[in-house]
Amino acid sequence: MTENANILAQIADIQLRLGLIEDHQEIERLQNQYGFYLDNRMWREVSELFCDDKPSLEIGQRGSYVGKERVYRFLSEVLGQGRWGLLKDEIINHIQLQMVITVASDRQSAEMRSRALVQGNSPPGSGKMLLAEGVYENEYVKVAGIWKIKRVWWVPTFYFEVAGFDGAVFDSGPESTSFPPDIPAPPRDAGLGRRFLPFHYLHPFTGAEVASPSGAPNPKRKI
Repeated sequence: MTENANILAQIADIQLRLGLIEDHQEIERLQNQYGFYLDNRMWREVSELFCDDKPSLEIGQRGSYVGKERVYRFLSEVLGQGRWGLLKDEIINHIQLQMVITVASDRQSAEMRSRALVQGNSPPGSGKMLLAEGVYENEYVKVAGIWKIKRVWWVPTFYFEVAGFDGAVFDSGPESTSFPPDIPAPPRDAGLGRRFLPFHYLHPFTGAEVASPSGAPNPKRKI
């Protein structure tokens, strides 16, 4: 191999390695966005993260739903029982861990295995807290250079309820009177009964701003 050919081979190898790093970062970001929309019961926002070509979703023992609109209907009608967003004092946390991402050699598809920890009191006021954990085996596809979800498949390893959870405590404590803040904490979202941090990013594919899960607008607050 000539010196020029060797340099070109090294450049190609560096470009491939950089591309794979970017692929991993984009897929991880996409999956994390999925999690934040899911735990706020934002069903349309979740479904818009899927590709258009026969995506599918399977959660627990409910079977697979194939097609973007059927994915949305499952989320909205089965998981969501026809309700978008959160009720007052409702808690749903969807914590994703241990992502192992494998990108295909042509960098046009990928797979990911991860864990999800779930905490929830839905519906609020039930006196019970749901605790669950399970494993994702997901698939992704690159469409016009952009990674989208092809398949979501989550299988729980445990799923149970803990009785005796009677309400929600959201505040860490009141403002200090001896050393008051420069700017007071923002008011609670009346529909949630707590404060909600607004999304700093637009929906990656629709470009829309996403409101609070109560439906209230969330203007960014800058200091």
